[in-house]
This record gives sequence, structure tokens and C-alpha cells, in this order.
Amino acid sequence: MASIILITGTPGVGKTVLAKSLSGKSGFKLVELGQLVRKERLYTHFDRARKTYIVDERKLRMRLVALSRSPERIVLSTHLIGRFLPKASVKMALVLRLDPVVLYNRLRARGWTKRKAWENTEAEILDVCLHESHLLLGPRKVYEIDTTRKSAASVYKEAVRTLSRGRTGGSEVVNWLARYDPLELERSL
Repeated sequence: MASIILITGTPGVGKTVLAKSLSGKSGFKLVELGQLVRKERLYTHFDRARKTYIVDERKLRMRLVALSRSPERIVLSTHLIGRFLPKASVKMALVLRLDPVVLYNRLRARGWTKRKAWENTEAEILDVCLHESHLLLGPRKVYEIDTTRKSAASVYKEAVRTLSRGRTGGSEVVNWLARYDPLELERSL
């Protein structure tokens, strides 16, 4: 059975950079879920309004179950967390977090619409990826890393330390709601 490390978080927080570093430096096979969905047509249709593919959860689950049967160590990068992930194969989830103002500006700089950038920023404020990770794996297998004001190298080092410990003790606790009121923030961005 594969050993899967889940790298998750809202789009724009640094998942791809970390996943590529872990793959290149630590020998994990890299699987970027979004690319897998597009490449293998594991979607039902394209949502033009949001400019995104709608995942076919049944097809995706079947593909991930097949992938989890391999003996490889896999780093799986995605913001999607759901019933389709093979829970038994996921050893740990690293949830990357980013200050919502920085995130919003980063997504807008990538050319995202105000609406789509705000929806994702709001998901970050409300801990959506963290909450879904806890629901899937339980809090003992989930570790948060605040990437705000950290270099890619320091995020990588923190991830490696966490993986080498094999447990999540000492995780940062990110609470954007203590810092930002979502309604006020939306009006100011």
C-alpha cells in the first residue's frame, strides 16, 4: 500500500512549490490532483463561470484507490478533500495557510476575477481545507504551516521535520477570524 502525504490548502498558499520540493529532494512521487483530473478526464464538465472542472468523485476515487495500491511514497497536492481520498493510505496532511490579504492579492495578480479570488480567500479565513482535513483524517494526522513571510526553503524544512517526527505535535494554530472580520475585509479588498 502506498504511503500518501497530503499537501493541501487554499489555491495560492504554496502547495505546488512544497510538493515539488518534497518530490525532488525526498524521493516522493508527485501527484498533482488537478493535473490528474484534467489529464485522465476525471471530471463531469467544465464550469465556465468559475473556470474550473467539476470532479467526477466516483471516477477520481477509483483512480486514487488504484494509485494507493502501489508501494510508492506519494506526495499528493490538492485543495480538494473529500470522500474520494483513500483515507487509510494518507499518513499525514500538511495544511498550508496564508494571510488572507496576501492570498487575495496573489490570486488577483494571477489574473483571477475578484469573485473567484474572494471565494478562495473566504475559504482560507474560514479554515475550509483544515476542517476538511480534520474530518477525513482526524486532528492527530493534520499539521498546519503558516507560509506567510516564510521562504519556500523554510516551509520545506518545517515539512520535513514534521514528516520525520511522524506525528503532528507542535503544529501552528492559525486563526484568521481572530485577526479579520470577513465582511469588513471583503469591503476593503
